Amino acid sequence: MLYRRTTPRTRKRITAPVAAILSVIIAVTVAATCVACNTRDHVLTGTAFGSYYSIEYTGEDRDEQLKTLISELNDDFDVTGSGDIATINAASANTPVTVSDLTFKALSLAFGIAADSDSAFDPTVYPLTELWGFAPEDYTGTATSVPSDEQISLTLESVGTDLFVLNEADKTVTKLKDGAELDVGGIGKGFAADTVKEVLGDDATAIDFGATLYLTDEAKVYIQNPRSNDFVASATVSDLSVATSGDYQRYYFFDGVRYHHVIGRDGYPAGIFDGDPVVSATITSPSAAVSDALSTAAMVLGNTDTLKALLDKYDAAAVLITESGRYVVGDSPFVFE
Repeated sequence: MLYRRTTPRTRKRITAPVAAILSVIIAVTVAATCVACNTRDHVLTGTAFGSYYSIEYTGEDRDEQLKTLISELNDDFDVTGSGDIATINAASANTPVTVSDLTFKALSLAFGIAADSDSAFDPTVYPLTELWGFAPEDYTGTATSVPSDEQISLTLESVGTDLFVLNEADKTVTKLKDGAELDVGGIGKGFAADTVKEVLGDDATAIDFGATLYLTDEAKVYIQNPRSNDFVASATVSDLSVATSGDYQRYYFFDGVRYHHVIGRDGYPAGIFDGDPVVSATITSPSAAVSDALSTAAMVLGNTDTLKALLDKYDAAAVLITESGRYVVGDSPFVFE
């Protein structure tokens, strides 16, 4: 990920870790001069949610506040350890688990998008993620076998938002079936970006959690070709979020077939039985969490009227790249190169 200031002021580059080379490269316009003697630019970088983050902002130094916030979200969203999601997953059926306000807010949004997308985005799909070998602690990039139809059918019995009860009054989450598990990985980075934006307010300039972006100042954003290193589309945006999902971010080949981590409603990697599957989906919307989740839903739904209706509901747009085509769904700012 590369940030380059584009105004005729101070220019500098920040090169992210190799793991950050995903699908979006941005050049961000940032105010680089001090307006008052106690105001300066800040760039906070680190790792969270299995990736990197980079936050640019102005005003007073709030690095420690942001580090604490990000660390808490990272711990609570992790499927391992002792945070909120891991505790829910480890709990027995019908045992309420009290979670933080932010975790409950993230889950409520995730469950809402799941309902609106008819589970094209599903925060309860983790048992299938584990079955396919894409859980963070299991993923190696290789496979000696793939799940059988019988294993998939059995695992699907432990998947579904109807297997969880969210109680807003006391901020508890209760699963109704042993073996059901949550994973907010498909919305967590976007939710973190939105939360940081809420904390920083107008001081935020560019927020990047593993190529899930919220850009306040004007920025040039490029979408990478998922099968090469060139770019297929670009846009100049401001006050907008951008997120991409693709079949190239976590995948393996088995018997010549590419299997990837975005699992569809049938329990198989999205599009694996399609003649021209979506291999990359980039979403723009006012919310980074929404863009994050809808990029997954778009991989599952493809270029359909159902996707168009879902995007309209969230004031979002998509750029879809398939093996043989490129499509814009909705009012996207992106233009193909």
